[in-house]
Order: sequence, then C-alpha cells, then structure tokens
Amino acid sequence: MACITENPNGTFKIRVYCKNQNSGRFVNKSMTYTPSDPNLPYGKLSKEVEAVAEKFEQEVKEASANAMENITLRKFSEKYLKIKQPALSPNTYVFYSKVISDYLLPMFGDMKLRDIRTYHVQKFITFLSTEKEREDGREGHITGSTVKRYTTVFRSMLTLAYKMEYIDMDVGVSRRLEFPKEEHVEAEVFTLKEVEDILAALKEEPIRVRAIIETALFTGCRRGEIVGLKWADVDLINRKVTVRRSIYKPHGGKATEKEPKTKHSFRTISIPEHLCQVLLDYKRWQDRHKLLMEDEWKEFDYVFTEEDRHVMNPHTPTKQFDHFLKRHEFRHLKFHGLRHTSATLLLSQGCDIKTVSARLGHSDLETTNIYVHALEEMDRGAADTFDVFYRERGIKNEN
Repeated sequence: MACITENPNGTFKIRVYCKNQNSGRFVNKSMTYTPSDPNLPYGKLSKEVEAVAEKFEQEVKEASANAMENITLRKFSEKYLKIKQPALSPNTYVFYSKVISDYLLPMFGDMKLRDIRTYHVQKFITFLSTEKEREDGREGHITGSTVKRYTTVFRSMLTLAYKMEYIDMDVGVSRRLEFPKEEHVEAEVFTLKEVEDILAALKEEPIRVRAIIETALFTGCRRGEIVGLKWADVDLINRKVTVRRSIYKPHGGKATEKEPKTKHSFRTISIPEHLCQVLLDYKRWQDRHKLLMEDEWKEFDYVFTEEDRHVMNPHTPTKQFDHFLKRHEFRHLKFHGLRHTSATLLLSQGCDIKTVSARLGHSDLETTNIYVHALEEMDRGAADTFDVFYRERGIKNEN
C-alpha cells in the first residue's frame, strides 16, 4: 500500500515499499506529484492523488518483478560473493571466486536464474567428472571429492537465490543430483620406527626447527594454527596450548591472521612434558636472539616467527620440514603428515577416537576415521611381533 504525504508547497510525496533486487530486503521508492489543478476540491484532489499512487505502486512492483526475473547468473554472482564474503575464510572466498569466474560463468553466466534447472547442475557435475583435468599435473580427471567441492559453489549460489526469492525452488539440492563415487582417502603417516628416528634426528637440529616440528607432531595442529600461536596461548606450567587463530597467506599478499577453520577448531590441547621442555629451550633461544636483534626486533608475541619477529609465513614450516627430511634421508611426507601421524599414534596407543577428534579440531568423527587404516597396519605389525617371538626362541609349531 502506497503512503501519501502532503508537502507544505501543495505537492504530494508518494512512497511505495518494494523488494530490493540487490539485497532482498524491503526498501521504499518515492516520487513527488504535483496536482493538475491546485484549486481542485478536496474530494477530487484525493481521488487524483490516489490514482497516481496506485499507478506508481504498480509500476514499482512490475519493475522489481522484472528485474528479479531477468537477472542472470553472472549478475547474481556479484551479489552472491558480496553477501557470502563475511562468512567465508579468505582462502575459501578465493576458491569460490575462482570456481565462479573460471567455470560457472563461462558455462551458465548469461542464463537467467529462473531458467536454471537441476539438469544444468548435473551437466556441471558431468563436465567436472569427465572433462576437467587435474591441476596438480597428474594424469586423469579430478577426484569425486573435488567434483563435490566445485559443485558446492554452484549449489550454494542457487540456495541463496532461492532464499532471496529470485527462484521458486532450490534446484541444487543434493538429493536430486548424482555424484561420481568418492575414492577412499587414506592418510599418509610415519611409522612408529620412523617417528623414533625423526625424534632422534631432531636432537641434532637447531632449536627453532626442532620446536616447530615437534609442536606439529605432539599437538596435531594444522600448519596455520601452529604459526598463529602466541606465547599467551602457551601454558607451560599446566602443559596446555590454546588455538585461537590461524595464519594464512593469500597469493601475492602478506601473512595475515584469521579465525580458526571452524568453531571446533577453537580448542585447548594438553601437551607432554617433553614438548614443554623443548618450547622452554626455544623461548630461551628466542630471548637471546631478541637481544642480538636490538631495535630491529618487532614485538608481536608470536611463538614461531621470521628472523625479525614478524609473523611466520605459513609456508616456512613446510620448507623447513622438507629440508630436514632430505638432510636425514627420511621418506618424504608433507608437513601435514605430522598431523596425521599425531592422530594415528594416539589411536594406536589406546586413545579414544572422540578425544583425538577434539584435539584435531574436527567437527565430526567421520573426518577422523581416515586414520583407522593406519591402525590396521599397526595391528598387522603387532601380529608379526608374535612370529618374531617364536623364531627368536626356537619354538616349533606342532602339527
């Protein structure tokens, strides 16, 4: 219903509430109307103004409806990214933007939202499954889990369009789609013997290298979480560290703080006495280094830093670990493999999966289940131990 207000100069302001196509919220549109004759009787004047208001209201509603009906995926993608950006981590936002610009817009950018159907989403899944090559240089097409990640962006756009009433049905719901079978993912971990050898070799390393590698192994924290630790997060008396932030480095940008990956990633982790001693030794080294740096030292309280005390580039631990493995001729695993190894060691020593999941900051137990295969290998190793026991003692099987 239009709102009519008479101005002191005899004109009328007409306001109409309508839905804004950019935000989905209701805002008002207004116009000023000058009567055809300032001397019209009150009754005729009222009818004239009401007729103008009714026509204006209809025009506004039709314009709003047409704008919403004719909006393309390309145009909506701008609104989508603007709305979603505050809720996405910086790296996820970059990923979403890339999927939209590199794949969704070339395929569906000029289509009207209202014309997109479930079979278009299925077409996108088929394209990813059969046409898109891997970006890591390996042969073959992308994995089933990666197909789902890319499709999540398309589905998220359509869900938001449905919530904002650009479309009448959420055509991207997963129950209506067929995805390729996801491969079974097995986490690569170091064996118990390799862990023993790594810990022995770390005693020969500089304390700054030893501290960061052992922190990864004994906490199971993600790389960005380790780099984001501050001394205020480390309680050496009660043997605990608290994860409150993570560090990321966008392409071409500087290392920057962000919140941990999920709400479950905010957590406090108990650490062994051995790690407390390593961190204490590292802190003493850091304090001596601070004195040598004098005015060049920047005080930001980060545990692991670059030479000038600025926050560490999250790629630095990876490089340090790679060089360490090469120096000692160990089997190569990614730095993230220390996180996997930490979880597997805990499970193999009888720690329940729920506790391990909490230490890792997983949001559900299904994610933690990727480590179960490693336990099966350890179980086979335990069985082999009995064979060794028999052989060493010369015990013969009786038939």
